[in-house]
Amino acid sequence: MIQTIPLKNGNAFQRFSITLNDTLVTFRIRWQTRYGLFLVDILDGSAPIASGRGLHPGINLLDGVLTDLGAVYLEGEAPTIENLGVTNKLRYEVPDA
Repeated sequence: MIQTIPLKNGNAFQRFSITLNDTLVTFRIRWQTRYGLFLVDILDGSAPIASGRGLHPGINLLDGVLTDLGAVYLEGEAPTIENLGVTNKLRYEVPDA
């Protein structure tokens, strides 16, 4: 099953919580002007699951992380402040049971 995680365009920083595989996780997404990319932190409560991951199309933000959450990846164009959530979508894929 694939779920879309809603994103807001026009914001250089956003923070939101969403339930993934029965776990409430918090996303912090922040634009890095110097490098022209978004960095993503994913937390379980205050405990980091993944920190400082670059948000790039086709890259699993949870790759290499020991978790049973599944996969979180961007689909579509490379993100900018203006097109985030418009010409790309953040997808969550439930792990195989």
